Amino acid sequence: MATKRRRILWALPLLLLAAVLWAGAQARRINNEAEILAATGTDAIKMLKAYAEGIQHKDVESLLEHYAQDYSNPAQGFWEQVTRNERDGVRLSDWRSGTPREFSKAEIEEQLQQFLASFTTLEMAKLKLTAVEEIRPEEGTAVLRSVLWVRGQDLESRTFETQATLRFWVQRHGETLLIHRQELLSGETVSGDRRGFSEIARASGIDFVAQQNPLFSTPEWTPEKFGILRYGPAGVSAADYDGDGWDDLFFADGRAPRLYRNLGGSQSSPLRFEDVTVQVGLPQEEFGVNIGLFVDFDNDGDLDLFESRFMAGGLLYRNDGPGADGYTVFTDVSASANLGRGFVTVAAAADYDLDGDVDLYLGRYLDPRKELPTTLFYTRNGQGNSLLRNDGDLTFTDVTASAGVREGGLTLGVAWGDYDRDGDPDLYVANDFGRNALLRNEGKGEDGIVRFSDVSQEAGALDFGFGMSASWGDPDNDGDLDIYVSNVHSGQRWYGQAITLYHYLFNSVRQGTIGQDLATFREIYRYAGADWSDYGDSMVNGNSLLINDGAGHFTEVPEATRTNPFGWYWGSTFLDYDNDGRQDLYAANGWISGRTYDDL
Repeated sequence: MATKRRRILWALPLLLLAAVLWAGAQARRINNEAEILAATGTDAIKMLKAYAEGIQHKDVESLLEHYAQDYSNPAQGFWEQVTRNERDGVRLSDWRSGTPREFSKAEIEEQLQQFLASFTTLEMAKLKLTAVEEIRPEEGTAVLRSVLWVRGQDLESRTFETQATLRFWVQRHGETLLIHRQELLSGETVSGDRRGFSEIARASGIDFVAQQNPLFSTPEWTPEKFGILRYGPAGVSAADYDGDGWDDLFFADGRAPRLYRNLGGSQSSPLRFEDVTVQVGLPQEEFGVNIGLFVDFDNDGDLDLFESRFMAGGLLYRNDGPGADGYTVFTDVSASANLGRGFVTVAAAADYDLDGDVDLYLGRYLDPRKELPTTLFYTRNGQGNSLLRNDGDLTFTDVTASAGVREGGLTLGVAWGDYDRDGDPDLYVANDFGRNALLRNEGKGEDGIVRFSDVSQEAGALDFGFGMSASWGDPDNDGDLDIYVSNVHSGQRWYGQAITLYHYLFNSVRQGTIGQDLATFREIYRYAGADWSDYGDSMVNGNSLLINDGAGHFTEVPEATRTNPFGWYWGSTFLDYDNDGRQDLYAANGWISGRTYDDL
């Protein structure tokens, strides 16, 4: 027994040493592969950027410089565009490869000349890296997937936009990557005469200009950690606050929110709006207002106004109807309403407990003075959301803890909807830098408390994207609610590939931050498993359309429905703009671009 014990004691250090050596070898391997991926991705982006500049300038010679002299593809076809449908002045065409044939660099030149001759001018040309599919460092080769994105005027003087996915086989030649083979995977072009809508904002009296929150320039509120938030205030609401049958407009703002009253219009008289902010009793300036929500909170038949503020608690203005001068009057009742603290970015209202009055759910972000997203691919360090129960007298009670809806992501979108058709509203929460959540309303328990359950994974509604907004609708007209989520569709999927995420994990251990990051990695493992090879696609795959099967389970179909174009999408909504009985989608896209297009 003693001999056996001594053997075990001798073996333990050896096993420990072996484990350390193995871990060290794995760390070096992962670090080496991450460095190779980063170098390949960086060089690929440089090449693709130069290629896009050649397209922008319609310069065939500069484009040909990116192709190897021995370029060869035994079965490649010339690019063709085939019209799929055309209606309301909008034409949709699919890209496809023509009859396969032997392609050399000469055929590539012919193809490029045909492509550049298909348009007169370009407003924009991008070629973005979406994935590094394969790297063979010993051979100096790689396989890249990228998206070509161009916008301009075609030969018919129509505005067009094209997005096409391409695969490139590249090889290193000195300091550059040259294309030895390419393949068209998919593509489509949308063109139109741009006569569907007319810009009438200024002509109708709407002269609103968004402003940044001036508090962000003060010592107390300088966003030292996460400065990007200074650029993200505000939203727009439409509601008939004065009950005259015309929808009015409220513009939230970083400095001075404005309310525009709709004066109506007709075929003979143009639509007119009037800025009535001061006349209705709203302040000329109110800093950090992110949303204006018009809801009849006191059940008196008219719409009251809730405003969220990032730096402070919310504001509640009671609608008191027409005053002596005929303008509807709002009275500030915020002091007694108990609307909670600040950092609110979004709000949504619904009667979650079915007691006859409308309650509030507030989504929050983080404190940009002190906090950063903990990771770029999965963040849960938000300020925490709030559910405020309406007590019926324009006062609210915070029931977040008892309802189980804190949801600690960086929330930018919330939407109520009865997706399971059980009679009570459920809640979808869209979070930036991390997973979104579907919270099912379980109704009142025996103790009379309404509770929610996170059913994101089991319902198929789990979304890892950079969530910006969420909208319920029924685009397939089957009688149940589907959901559309605005996300980021970026050219940076390659940066979230498996090796990069594992590299982040090892860095966490090496830098001693694994203690604070461990909960994040455990949660990712619980939802995504150990195979992170597809996680990057989930992060930056763009907008999500989740179709409800009628039994409360969702299937994500953005690729099949072409509802996830490239870009940073903020707000989105369903509407039947052409009155054909089918719900269309509007999604607001945009970002502050750098001097180059490298940000997307």
